[in-house]
Amino acid sequence: MKITESVRISWRAITGHKLRSTLTTLGLIIGIGAVIVFMVLGGGFEGDILGDVEEEEEPLVQVTTQTTPEDGFGVQFIQTPIYTQSDVEALETRDRVEYVAPQASLSAVQLSHGDERLLSSGGFGGEFGVDATVPEWFEDEFVDVVEGDVFDGEDEAVVNELLVERFDEPLSVGDELSIRLEDDTETTVEVSGIVDDDTGDLLTPTVYLPIEPHYRTTIETPGGTQERGYSMLVVAGSDFEELDELQDDVETFFESDSDAQHLKDEDHTIQVQTVEDIVEQVTDIIDQFALLLGGIAGISLLVGSIGIANIMIVSVTERTREIGIMKAVGARKRDIVQLFLVESLILGIIGAVFGVLVGLGGGYLGIWFLGWPMAYPVDWVVIAVVVGVVVGVLSGLYPAWRAASVDPIEALRRE
Repeated sequence: MKITESVRISWRAITGHKLRSTLTTLGLIIGIGAVIVFMVLGGGFEGDILGDVEEEEEPLVQVTTQTTPEDGFGVQFIQTPIYTQSDVEALETRDRVEYVAPQASLSAVQLSHGDERLLSSGGFGGEFGVDATVPEWFEDEFVDVVEGDVFDGEDEAVVNELLVERFDEPLSVGDELSIRLEDDTETTVEVSGIVDDDTGDLLTPTVYLPIEPHYRTTIETPGGTQERGYSMLVVAGSDFEELDELQDDVETFFESDSDAQHLKDEDHTIQVQTVEDIVEQVTDIIDQFALLLGGIAGISLLVGSIGIANIMIVSVTERTREIGIMKAVGARKRDIVQLFLVESLILGIIGAVFGVLVGLGGGYLGIWFLGWPMAYPVDWVVIAVVVGVVVGVLSGLYPAWRAASVDPIEALRRE
């Protein structure tokens, strides 16, 4: 039997039961569509967070403390202050180092702007961060100051756009902001500048204060003295061409001469990363998360394949007499197998095509609503089509074999 004839007969059988065929492919459409949606959203989230960071050519390395979470997924950043003032001063003496910008978190429980208050209640709706740092970190092109300027005095602060939007009456340059710390002390600062929402902790509304005089946390050094301790450092070099050498120098320092090496826990590691390293790490985490969600959505593919197999078995039963007539007039077993495989293959392709369209449409609506850039997962679209073809073939194998095994004499006796 010619393949074109098999396609014609199969299409006639599919269109003859429109509702049944639609319900059969629905599981496949939902499964593929869900996978594509998650990949589009993952790509959009990645593009929104990273932006143009990959194109930045600033000679910076970031020093953080990290560990692997108990579930083994992603990376956990440790906020324990282990980088001492002595570490900062020792790094600043290195030949390739332009400056060192220490950073640390302050435990704040309330932010007040006019009559509005934000409470750090632990829920996403009430969370915010208060960080201490130095002006050099903001003056570098790595941070985008969108309005105003960096803080120049003890009573000034910089906020990111996420914090500006958190208040009903948005913050602006020159406004006063009151901060109540966990020890019940309160300080009032003037907003001197606003930085973009990708600055610092991802998705966290944050206010930045100068190290002096707001940050007073001290730790005991290996030598037994009390010094100010920080949870993160940004080390800037003077020449981008020497960035790799700068990274090696900083890594060597923390592997041998630093206080931090002695103060960190055994299961924690000190990571010295360039912008490219951070981009790659964030991308890997986002990809892992998207794959996890895609795997969960892929369960619908299994349901879809079972649905196709089930309906093909029903089709074999309904068309037993037709199969007997075809065999009586000379159809071979391979012709019958081909006929039912083509039918299941068409159902799989239809499910894949409409699944891709549903996925791209749903993903577009999602990123449009969230304001993220559109990302087209071309590789996953190709995979979806291949999966549709494979599901169609595998789901039709047993029904096709069963149809080919029908005894023509017995089949012709059936009404």
